[in-house]
Amino acid sequence: MTAKILVVDDELVICKSCEKIFLRAGHKVKYSTSGKQALALLQSESFDVVFTDLKMLDISGFEVLATIKQWYPETVVIIITGYATIAAAVETMRSGAFDFLPKPFTPAELLAVLNRALEKRKLMQRMIDDTTFSETSGYEGFIGESPKMIEVFNLIRKVAPTDCTVLIIGESGTGKDLTARAIHNCSNRKDKMFFAIDLSTLSSTLLESELFGHMKGSFTGATSDKQGLFEAANNGTIFLDEIGNLSLEVQSRLLRVLQTKEILPVGSTKINNVDVRLIFATNQNLKNLVSEGKFREDLYYRLNVFPIKLPSLRERKDDIPELIKQFLKFSCGKLAKPIPKIGPEAFEVLLNYHWPGNVRELEHTIERLTILVDGDEILPVHISAALFKSETQVSSIIPKGTDELKKLKKQIREASIQEIEKMFVEEALIRNNWNVTKAARDVEMQRSNFQALMRKYGINK
Repeated sequence: MTAKILVVDDELVICKSCEKIFLRAGHKVKYSTSGKQALALLQSESFDVVFTDLKMLDISGFEVLATIKQWYPETVVIIITGYATIAAAVETMRSGAFDFLPKPFTPAELLAVLNRALEKRKLMQRMIDDTTFSETSGYEGFIGESPKMIEVFNLIRKVAPTDCTVLIIGESGTGKDLTARAIHNCSNRKDKMFFAIDLSTLSSTLLESELFGHMKGSFTGATSDKQGLFEAANNGTIFLDEIGNLSLEVQSRLLRVLQTKEILPVGSTKINNVDVRLIFATNQNLKNLVSEGKFREDLYYRLNVFPIKLPSLRERKDDIPELIKQFLKFSCGKLAKPIPKIGPEAFEVLLNYHWPGNVRELEHTIERLTILVDGDEILPVHISAALFKSETQVSSIIPKGTDELKKLKKQIREASIQEIEKMFVEEALIRNNWNVTKAARDVEMQRSNFQALMRKYGINK
C-alpha cells in the first residue's frame, strides 16, 4: 500500500532522513519544519499518516495532534520525540496518537510503526467505506477471516473427522462453544446428539448425576432412574466447558470414561458401555492447576491430545470491522431499525478498546448501541454509554460545556489506552523471559506496581 505521509519536525535533518526512508519504501512524502505550516498543508491536501515532533518552536506536537483529531479524524498521527519517558508516551496515547516513536530511531523502527499505522487505517477505511452487508464471512458460524482464525478453521477441519479428544483453550467470549459445535457439525457424528454443559454451574453431586445418570433411591430426591448425558449422547458428542472447575472426585470418574469408554450410574452396580466424542474447554491454565494439586496430571494429558487455542479479539483486530457490521445488521433487524453509520472517531474507539469479554462483549455492546442511538450515526458518546453501561439517556450525557466535554473525552481515551497498557506489560515480560522482577526493572517500575498491572489484565506468569 502506497501511503501519503507528512513529517513535521523543526529539525530539517530529521525531515530529510524520514523523507529518504519513506521514498525508498515507495511512499509519497512531504515535510514541514513548522507546526503551523503543517496545519496549513493539511487544509489543502489530505494525508494518510502524520509523523510530528512533540517539542517545536511555534506550536507543540500536542496542538498538531489535537487539530488533526478534530478536523481530520481519518488521518493517523504518530508522535516522534527525544523526550522519551513512559509518562510522555501514555499522555500522547491518551491524547489520541496512534503510537510513540522515541529518537533516535532506525529506518526499520520507522517503517515498522508506519506499517502498523497503515494497517489500522485500512481497518478504519473498511468500516467507514464499506456500507454493504454481505453474508457472514468465516466458517461454521464464525465471523472473521484473519490469519489467526484461518489457523483455527484449519485445525477444526483436521480434527473433526477423527474421534480425537479436543481441548479448546481461550478467554471468555472467544467462541469455545461455537468451536465445539463446529467440530461436531464437521464430524461423522453430525447427525447424532450434541450436548453442551457448563461445569461451573453445577455442584459435584448434581454433576455426577447429570453426566453418569443415577438409580432410584441412590440419594435424597432420586425418585426415579435417570439416564445420564453419556448414555443420552451415545454415538454423539459431549462438550464440557470450564473443565478446570471440575472437582477431583468427578475428575477421577471422567478419567475412567476416557480410558475405558465405560460409565457407572450413581447407585448402580451395572457398567454401561458408551461411544461418545468428548470435547473440553477452559479459560484457565490447566498445567498450573496440576502443579497446585487442583487438577489430575493423568487427566490433563488425556485431555490435551489436540489443543485448539482461540485468539482473543485483541489478537484478531482485522476481524472487528466485519464483526461490527454483522452484529449491527442482526441487532437492527431485530429492532426493525435502519442500520446507522459509524464515523471515524467512533470506529477508532471500538477498534482500540481492549474488549476483555472478547467477541461476546462486542456483540452485546453493538446490541446496546442499536438501542441507544436514535439518529443515523453512532458517535463516541454513544459508545461511551454502551461500554460503561450508563443507565442515563444518551441525550442527557452529551456534553453541555467544555469541562463535561473534557471529562467525556478522558473517559473514552482511558478505555482505549488499556490495550496499549496490556501490550506494554506483555512485551516487557517476553523480553525478560517472563521474569517479573527483571521485567519490572526493565521498564523502571516497582515490582508491586508491575504485578498490579498483570493482575488488572489477567496476565499469568
